[in-house]
Amino acid sequence: MKRLLKQKHLFTFSVLMIAFSLLGLTSCADEPYYGEPPIIGGWQLVGPPSVGYNEFVFYPDGSGTYYVDDAYGTDTYYIEWETFGNELTVYFSTDTMYFNWAIRNGYLYLYPIDGGPAWMYSPF
Repeated sequence: MKRLLKQKHLFTFSVLMIAFSLLGLTSCADEPYYGEPPIIGGWQLVGPPSVGYNEFVFYPDGSGTYYVDDAYGTDTYYIEWETFGNELTVYFSTDTMYFNWAIRNGYLYLYPIDGGPAWMYSPF
């Protein structure tokens, strides 16, 4: 009887540990990111080819640069940026760009809010 009771407690304990482990691994996955975002640094476009080549540099103070080399020529713009969760807003002197962002396998993905393909960046 003691052995059966010990096995029952061991089984219950094991089930509870698995349940708490799974809960701990998944509970934060759907929450947006709040804190110093990992996008800080330099990023160069690697895809898609339909987007003109560009680079973002994000500084921790919310400033940065945007370099573009496309059919209109090359230019560097000073930007301000902010994130809220997985949303990124990039402010130019005369325009604003809105993205959702994610980092996967070391690449930064920017998803334009107005649609279109994701922009994929590698760090530099």
